[in-house]
Amino acid sequence: MVKTRISIATLCVGFVCAMLGGGPGSARADEPAKIHIAFVGDSMADGLWGAMFRRLGKDKCLADKIKLIRRAKNGTGLTRLDQFNWIDEVNAIATDPGADLFVGSFGVNDRQSIVDVNKKRTEFGGPAYDSRYQGVVEDVIQAALSHDSSMLIMGLPVMLDPAASADATEKNKIFADAVAHVASPRAVFAPPWMSQPGTDFYQPFLPNGNKAEVQVRAPDGVHFTTFGYDLVMNAFYPAILDSLKQRGRDVAAECDILGAK
Repeated sequence: MVKTRISIATLCVGFVCAMLGGGPGSARADEPAKIHIAFVGDSMADGLWGAMFRRLGKDKCLADKIKLIRRAKNGTGLTRLDQFNWIDEVNAIATDPGADLFVGSFGVNDRQSIVDVNKKRTEFGGPAYDSRYQGVVEDVIQAALSHDSSMLIMGLPVMLDPAASADATEKNKIFADAVAHVASPRAVFAPPWMSQPGTDFYQPFLPNGNKAEVQVRAPDGVHFTTFGYDLVMNAFYPAILDSLKQRGRDVAAECDILGAK
């Protein structure tokens, strides 16, 4: 009798091959690359990043498909381009590490004059201010689109201080106008989270189901508590999924997310 040696390569078929992680039977070979979502903007954007991070921590399917990029910077905005330029920053992030979707929240630090890189000033409240601010927003969006990324601009909520709240309302209009002017399906404005239907007003506490009321807004009258940011993310989450779906990744279907919540 002649003894025949059988190599591992010969045995590597079907189930055995899949278990070894090689050949056409391997499931990993067909897995799509992770989606990169970059959170950019001010401290509000960082709070939204935290809410999305917590959401991924509760859903392994989402965590396997999405990688978050935390690049928000407290105290920044779109007005002091001479100190921090979000146009350049989005360009850099889109290049390395690269982002499929930018989620941006801006404006809470922008009740001030615009100072360009060349130190040219556009006075806050002046006749040219809204137009110049919109131009900066459009430049940020275009920085993302030029690298084949998508951009989702989040609306600002009602705030405790009447002047700050009025400015947030005006900024939201500018954000929406900027997105409309760019006119790309990859650029979207997400209307602000609201504590109630119709006309919103500042409410630091909201009912939590049948339990006692829970604090949702931070003491500064601008930001949210951890619980509050999770509520805001619930409201914005469908817009994030829609932006990804527009890019050809229906994460809601892939992870069987009922109601996208």
